[in-house]
Amino acid sequence: MSSAARPNAIPPEVLAREARLAAAVAAMEQAGSREAAPLQALRAAVAAGDVIVADAQVDDLVRDGFAEEALAVLREARRASRGADPLEAVRFRLASPAEKAQARRAAAWQLDSRRASVRIAYEKVPPATDFDTGDLQRILLAAFRLEGLRLALDLGHHPRPLLQMGPPLPAGAGGREEWAEVVLQRSPDRPPEALLGALNARLPEGLRLHRWLEQPGYATPVAELAEVSEWTWPCPPERLEEAHAATARFLASAAFPWDRAGKVGGQKQEKHVDLRPMVSAMAWEGSRLRFRTPMAAFGATNPLKLLGAVLGVDPADLQGLVREGLTLREDPRLGQGERFEPKLRNLYEDAVLLSGGSNITLVDDEDDEPLHLG
Repeated sequence: MSSAARPNAIPPEVLAREARLAAAVAAMEQAGSREAAPLQALRAAVAAGDVIVADAQVDDLVRDGFAEEALAVLREARRASRGADPLEAVRFRLASPAEKAQARRAAAWQLDSRRASVRIAYEKVPPATDFDTGDLQRILLAAFRLEGLRLALDLGHHPRPLLQMGPPLPAGAGGREEWAEVVLQRSPDRPPEALLGALNARLPEGLRLHRWLEQPGYATPVAELAEVSEWTWPCPPERLEEAHAATARFLASAAFPWDRAGKVGGQKQEKHVDLRPMVSAMAWEGSRLRFRTPMAAFGATNPLKLLGAVLGVDPADLQGLVREGLTLREDPRLGQGERFEPKLRNLYEDAVLLSGGSNITLVDDEDDEPLHLG
């Protein structure tokens, strides 16, 4: 039976997407890497299939504090192989040190004032519009890694780098003011302008970072603050008359039934929804259609499918849709910093007042060990 006929065969479009991503990352790597040397060496050993070298590097990786990141590299290699796992023994050796490293991070999480939370604005235009939100996340992760910027890891079972994308933007749609949020283990030693320049020099054509804003660690994610998306679509001249009539019908309707694929009661089937509340405004400016979509209740709706339903055309035939910007509500947390900031200074002052009676051990900021509270 051919691979295309097997029920578990990987769809061609998935393989094409993975190949496109691999090519983008490979091109980014041509400029060299500023990642820590032990991790670079591990990646080289994994790529070469050199199990012996990878095994010999474990002690160095653990000693230098890279156990969790090294284990993530090996897990990714196992997923990419989709078969035998020659590095299983190496992963086994790293499992216990990585677990201990995560426990230390968890114990000191609220007291770690060295992390830096950054909100980054970026643009996605052709030819990068073929990338979806998941693709962009992987590309940005690679860019940060190659620039030697270590991301903080979450506290999940398999810790992941703390990089969160803003409201989803599907493949085929562009964006002028998109957002990503990243947490770095330490504040960078380069100014924002230099970091943006270095990262942009690596990114694929059509992706550009244009703002770097440090935020308090307790700031609300952009995805939760987004209220309205502003969209524009340039209508081809041959479609203009038909598109004008379609939007007039839509705007004149009190309800606009739309059947789309989704889950009802946990089962995948057609969902019957009313499209009309998903568009809060729509107007023509010459041959350009502008419309707004509220985010709170309908943030996950694919704008290409939405517009295709309004116009009565296949979403794949729509070209040039762009999110011009997002309306964000004010972040209520920023005015309540005292509720969220770590109380490290208070702990230190308490230790001084208690003098000899305290068993608090303060560790130098350059040490990776956490604060020990007995």
